[in-house]
Amino acid sequence: MRFSLRNLSMSLAVASLLSAGAASAQSLAGVNTRLVSPLNSQTATEGQTVTVKLDGAVKTADGVKLTRGTELVGKITSVKPSQNGGPASVTLTFTTAELKSGKHLPVKATLLAAYPGDQGIEAQYSNSTMNAVARTVSAAQTIDQEPGALPGVALKSAVEAPESGTFSKTDGNFKLAAGTFLQVGIAPAANGGSTSAAE
Repeated sequence: MRFSLRNLSMSLAVASLLSAGAASAQSLAGVNTRLVSPLNSQTATEGQTVTVKLDGAVKTADGVKLTRGTELVGKITSVKPSQNGGPASVTLTFTTAELKSGKHLPVKATLLAAYPGDQGIEAQYSNSTMNAVARTVSAAQTIDQEPGALPGVALKSAVEAPESGTFSKTDGNFKLAAGTFLQVGIAPAANGGSTSAAE
C-alpha cells in the first residue's frame, strides 16, 4: 500500500509539472506598441518603470481583449551604461497590462521587434523597413534583431525567458525616443490570475 501511495504521489507530481509546462508554453499574440517615455542607457536605472501603449487591439490566449490604448507596464531589470565608448545594454520586463477599465492583468510579454517612431503606423503596410507584427508567436521563438532597424541598436529576446528583451549597442550609449515602435507578443502570465471581463 505504501508503494502504491508513493507511485500515486510521484504521478501527481509529474502531472503537475506537465501542467505547469503547458501553461508556460502557450503561444503569444503580437501587437504594435509605442514607447511612452524616452529610454536612455546612460541615465536608466534598475527598477525604473517603463510603459508602452498598444497601437492596436489584441486578444490573449485566455480570451481577454486588450484594446488600443491599453498600457503595458514593466521595469528595467538590468542596465549597463557604456564606459569610455564601450558596449551598453538595457533589459526590460513587462508584467502588467493596465486596462482602460482600470483593471490590471498580469501578462507575459516578449519584445519581437523595434522600429523608429517616425515611420507612422501605415509603415507596416507601405514601408518594408517595418514588418507587419506577427499575429501569433511560438512559445519557442527567439528574436535576434541586428542593428539597422534601430540605428546601431540590437534587440535580443526569447519567449521562454523571464525578461521581455534586451537592447544593446556595441560602441556607446543609446537612446530610444518616445514613440518608438515596439512589437510585443503578449500572453496571460502563467502564474497570475486573469481578469474575468475586460473592456
